[in-house]
Amino acid sequence: MSFNASDLLKLVQDFGETLTLRKVTTGGTYNASTGTVSGSATTDYSFTGYFYNLAEGISDLNQTRKGRRACVIPAKGLSATPDDEDQILGNGDTVNITTVRTIFSGGQAVCYLCETFE
Repeated sequence: MSFNASDLLKLVQDFGETLTLRKVTTGGTYNASTGTVSGSATTDYSFTGYFYNLAEGISDLNQTRKGRRACVIPAKGLSATPDDEDQILGNGDTVNITTVRTIFSGGQAVCYLCETFE
């Protein structure tokens, strides 16, 4: 499925919902004896975004992914840039971002396409 930047932003405008981008802001400390991380902190950023389903199919025979989707996040007004390993929360769902693609127009970031899985 192919979109241009204005199509993506129109989807957000017409069908977007309030979501939260959760970023790990402090990595914390790894405890080798317990295998856990303590002292990490997160920061939440509210935005209006739009989820859509990605093409179905098996992309990796060793891993079954439930709910492969992408989220359109407008760059304008966003206080943080999404990265892989961040999370998106909304509609009672928490999904992990696996890939972020930035869509540019005239040298400016217009939106981010974040591939996610549950």
